[in-house]
Amino acid sequence: MFIIFVNKCSKQIMSPRRKRFRRICSPPVLRGFKPIGVPLNEAGIVSVLFDEYEAIRLVDYESLSHEEAAKIMNVSRPTFTRIYNSCLKKIARGFAEGKSIIIEGGEVEFDKHWFRCNDCHITFHSLENKNPECTNCHSKNTENINKSIRDWRERKFNTNNKIETKEYCICSNCNYKEPHERGIPCFTRTCPDCKMPLVRQDF
Repeated sequence: MFIIFVNKCSKQIMSPRRKRFRRICSPPVLRGFKPIGVPLNEAGIVSVLFDEYEAIRLVDYESLSHEEAAKIMNVSRPTFTRIYNSCLKKIARGFAEGKSIIIEGGEVEFDKHWFRCNDCHITFHSLENKNPECTNCHSKNTENINKSIRDWRERKFNTNNKIETKEYCICSNCNYKEPHERGIPCFTRTCPDCKMPLVRQDF
């Protein structure tokens, strides 16, 4: 009987924990922020995850307590506090070092199909999974925010499993990207649409 009990305990200990995605109720209107007074090619990028953005929004914009915000995001109170503090440090680093702040990725889930309009800069949700026209200005220049999360997870999976992936130079204004060529700095290239210097994509 004792041996059977030990085996059961061993199985319980070795069983993997179920991944718990952080719930996002309102994605950001913009992809990020750029510093004023620092050339873009010298700024660099700080990556803030969607769940980190949501933690700041709930506490400092919606004025909720950590406990209330943790319930909304479907995480424990200690986990929420770690997410919140991580975002504060990243924002402080962006301010102190004059870096651009990009909001992307994270182990999160959305309650709806969310889209962002690149013309009037609003976010809206739709029952359709394909990119619909903007509910405000009726532009068709919209992007699927849910898909951006799936793309981020795929890049992260490929990187963690050492699958060969391409590196890119990107425009932090419109998200245009092109393959990076070793030996040629990204900032020597410009976005064909915005005419802004490109920066190295940081996963």
